[in-house]
Amino acid sequence: MFTIAVFAKNEDRNIPPVIDRLLTKYPPERVMFVLDGDIESTARILAESKLRFIEGPNRGKGAAVRHAIRSIDSEFLVFMDADGSHDPGEIEGLLDPLMKDRAEMVIGSRFLGSSEELQGSAANRIRHLGNVSGNVVINSLWNRTGTKITDAQNGFRSVKRGPFLTLALEEDGFSIEQEMVIKCLKKGYRILEVPSVETKRQYGRSHISNWHFFRFVRCMVSNLFT
Repeated sequence: MFTIAVFAKNEDRNIPPVIDRLLTKYPPERVMFVLDGDIESTARILAESKLRFIEGPNRGKGAAVRHAIRSIDSEFLVFMDADGSHDPGEIEGLLDPLMKDRAEMVIGSRFLGSSEELQGSAANRIRHLGNVSGNVVINSLWNRTGTKITDAQNGFRSVKRGPFLTLALEEDGFSIEQEMVIKCLKKGYRILEVPSVETKRQYGRSHISNWHFFRFVRCMVSNLFT
């Protein structure tokens, strides 16, 4: 009925604890990793835990998400990252509204919960401001549902696969999450948010940079005319 799609690009040091936390709550057949980057080393780690994976197109997070939606044949999909920032204990809360037919997408909102990734450094504060600004624009231009969107850019979310196959998603980068929200609202699909707590990755650096701000703006502008 549902599959947890875990997106990983060169996250070998972060993946083992993510696997441990997932497998304490869900059987291996409920989990599918979507791999970009160094496929071989990550595949070895997954094989030891008897976990499945598919190879992404290696063109960015958005391309990997679109590939997962097309390739994983489950009624409900949960998207999470392999950097350890998302808590598998929150997955049930993401799935419940879908299973009760209360939404087509459920977002784990860091603004209803908290985030260690959007605090501290100047770069993180810029990301925080960009996210807030994007939410304001989306709610002003496209959201007529009465449900305020607070975190359009968080990748920790669940979706009904059927409706999402109709969205004609195009973004290759991290702006895919924002595009998903905009196109859902334009289609009249229901979006709910639940509180989510995002923690800092233990190893490595985020693949998102402040340059992605321009991609988010371009995504906004392109959807004004379609």
